[in-house]
Amino acid sequence: MEQYKSQNIKFLDVKATDLEIKDDSFFTVTVLLQAAVALSFSFYYYFSNDIGLVGFYLAVGSFLLLGLALNRLVKFKRVARFLVVVTLFSGLLYSLTLSFSALSLAWCLSTLRTLMAVCRSTKNPTLAVIFLCFAIVILFIASTLVISNPYSPAESLQFLFLCAVTFIFVFEARSSRSKYAHNLESLSSQVDQIKRLDALTGLHNRQSIECHLREKYTKERSGGQSFGVILADLDNFKTINERYGHSIGDNVLFLVGQILNDSLADDYSLGRWVGNTFVIIIPHDEPSASAVIAEVLRIKVGELQLDAKGVKFKLSISLGIASTSRCRDLNDLISCAENSLYQAKNMGGNMAIAS
Repeated sequence: MEQYKSQNIKFLDVKATDLEIKDDSFFTVTVLLQAAVALSFSFYYYFSNDIGLVGFYLAVGSFLLLGLALNRLVKFKRVARFLVVVTLFSGLLYSLTLSFSALSLAWCLSTLRTLMAVCRSTKNPTLAVIFLCFAIVILFIASTLVISNPYSPAESLQFLFLCAVTFIFVFEARSSRSKYAHNLESLSSQVDQIKRLDALTGLHNRQSIECHLREKYTKERSGGQSFGVILADLDNFKTINERYGHSIGDNVLFLVGQILNDSLADDYSLGRWVGNTFVIIIPHDEPSASAVIAEVLRIKVGELQLDAKGVKFKLSISLGIASTSRCRDLNDLISCAENSLYQAKNMGGNMAIAS
């Protein structure tokens, strides 16, 4: 039986879309900031008359902006991310091997943060190890063989230490963001689930069961199997509320809902239609089988023994059955079930009638 468990949670009108973290927005802001850094460096070196570094930082900034432009197009999102990663990584290599200055080291640190932010968090530890190994080779080994390194050992160690700290902080921030996104997604799912619950019985509410009906009817119109519905209404429920109080009436609705729920198979859908009326979606169109199901439900509700302030009483239920094969549309289906239910009520209740 398809159902949702009852939960004692107050309904929060929170839309799932309000809880989603937009990765594209995060990517855009991160890369845009890095492009701004690159362009600001190019201006600095322009006034310092270092045309080579002006061209380098202008090229980096331009490629990053091109990556942002491509990211706006759905078909080129992977190309955009690949372009950004390649641009950032190439900039790192150039800064470490050919451009030796304090600003170059600052550029490396800012690029590391951006590179780790745009990569998947699972790849960040590997990226950190690769870069640290590469930096050690450049700063301590290759400098004695091929490349002239203007940094002292103390400065190189300080740079590596700052890189390690950057890796740790960015990785922790990305992990926290992933956990936060997961928690928001889980909360969104819970809220969406609660919105489909009837607060009293824990079954599908009317909005949810109407959605199920539309889905079933759409499938039937597309060549799927015909189906039926049963409207089940408690007899003399108003008298129960007036005689024993609304709290007893609420308990009756909950217990009846559980009995109906426990009596149906997994491919049936049960919900509270309105007031003391329940609706059951039958996944087949077999009049005899539907009649048997309705009779079983009627008997089980009638067997329920209740006690209100020492006074014992029993229940009865009337049921109306209808199927899509005998109806024009969904409105006609519900109307036929209601007419059968009213007929059962007018005949004294405690019976099941098919249209």
